[in-house]
Amino acid sequence: MESYELRERLLAAETVYLRNQIVDQLCRWRRCRDDKDLLSALGVVKELVDLEDLAAALKQPSAQ
Repeated sequence: MESYELRERLLAAETVYLRNQIVDQLCRWRRCRDDKDLLSALGVVKELVDLEDLAAALKQPSAQ
């Protein structure tokens, strides 16, 4: 397996994990209305956006 394939698989796995975390935290917030769960979900959303931005940047050919 090439390094770029491994990187793609790891990024995809982390994306799935983060999305599942968001859903879990929002479900907990819906049941309990504890603002910690909502703030935690928003923090994970930021991580997910950063990860997707990184993945997009890695897919673009370098401007050299």
